[in-house]
Amino acid sequence: MNYSLVENILGRLMISFSGFMVIPFLVALIWQEGSVLAFVLSIIITLVMGLILLAYGKKDGRMGVREGFVIVAGAWLLTSLTGALPYALSGAVPTYLDGLFESVSGLTTTGASVIDNVEILPKSILLWRSLTHWLGGMGIIVLFIVFLPNMTGAVHLFNAEVTGPTSERVLPRIRDNALKLWQIYFGLTVAQIFLLIIVGMNWFDAINHSFATMATGGFSTKNTSIAYYDNLWIELIIIVFMIIAGVNFSLYYQAWRSGLNKIFKDIEFQFYLLIIVVSTVLIALSLWWTMEIDGGNSLRQALFQVVSIITTTGFMSADFDQWPSATKIILLCLMFIGGCAGSTAGGMKVSRIVLLFKLGWVELRRAIHPKAVINVRFAKKTVDPVIFNTVAVFFFLFLSIFALASFLLAAIGMEPLDAMSAAVTTLGNVGPGFGVIGPTTTFSSINAFGESVLILCMLLGRLELFTLLVLVQPEFWRSRKGW
Repeated sequence: MNYSLVENILGRLMISFSGFMVIPFLVALIWQEGSVLAFVLSIIITLVMGLILLAYGKKDGRMGVREGFVIVAGAWLLTSLTGALPYALSGAVPTYLDGLFESVSGLTTTGASVIDNVEILPKSILLWRSLTHWLGGMGIIVLFIVFLPNMTGAVHLFNAEVTGPTSERVLPRIRDNALKLWQIYFGLTVAQIFLLIIVGMNWFDAINHSFATMATGGFSTKNTSIAYYDNLWIELIIIVFMIIAGVNFSLYYQAWRSGLNKIFKDIEFQFYLLIIVVSTVLIALSLWWTMEIDGGNSLRQALFQVVSIITTTGFMSADFDQWPSATKIILLCLMFIGGCAGSTAGGMKVSRIVLLFKLGWVELRRAIHPKAVINVRFAKKTVDPVIFNTVAVFFFLFLSIFALASFLLAAIGMEPLDAMSAAVTTLGNVGPGFGVIGPTTTFSSINAFGESVLILCMLLGRLELFTLLVLVQPEFWRSRKGW
């Protein structure tokens, strides 16, 4: 293990991260808020930490797979720990653990919060919450690669952070890929900001909600989220951009080069839209039939919540915890599924679900024809059996961690459904759940042990399990042969 190189890269990353804290610091300074000192101290602590790591580290040496895993895991851990400082030092939360929960929730784009009244928070803290969403959405490491040209072994960092069963690239050089992804991400964010301002949202709220939308995060400047505005045009704009954010971003570059057909012909995108349409229709019918909500409002509420949940954004335009049980089951399933691979969305990803169904179908056919050689195709390509194995293991680990987290939360006194929804909504980086952590409540009622479990779930979910779990293997820290 090249610890010196790991320290060097983590040091440079922490120095960069302290630079982003300057943005909310300037907001606090302009509005003369009491959080000025909190940001000054946070910047100094983060900067000093980065300088210490940089002093001990060296750029020399080769970066292998192991170094890539350690750097990505270390980057998310360190940014989470220092990202909690503004909350704790400003008094926005009562304890550092609460600040860590808020920080991890922001960076992993989960959007779960322990703050009961966000409307009394300083603008600088609100902006920091949304900014952590935006930085974590496309990926801290992916952004870091953009600012550090000619980094040897950057492919290992890229592969360890990018979501999905495979790390798809649209350009040969990793830095070019990272730059193109961030250019698309930035352009879409700016477009949404302007559109929200045009339909009546003030500029500060537009920036915050656009950061949260494109990152599929869900932090809002209002206690009642998007329901506060009760504005159809605001909801439609956010719905469109949530759907956009839940799509593989590499498709947008391909569409720019080869036309929009690249997006609409993508098999994962087709299933993604199909799930949205079917879920929306079923929930709208349920709301119309059982709650006697008129057709237009049923469709409006159903569409917004379905898109918000499947993209793991977590915005709320209606209290879906009061909806019929059948609709809650649909939403719970969407929490597991999530968005497309290569998007900013969480969950297991649509591509993995499709591959699992194909794998199940193949095994059924193989039971009838044991000697048959059956190749599975996905996106017009034959799927490597190794990918099937990886998807199956991911599915098993996801459900195992979900079950364990649900048990631990139930053990501290949570109702079974509440515990399960809390586990899946954090592991899938969704945000709101049901019951005590429903769309109109927060996670503030959960004790310190429960918060710690959910923090771990959020990190595991954002890094898609393997990046963190591989670190607990003793073999990982032994001889680097074969790595």
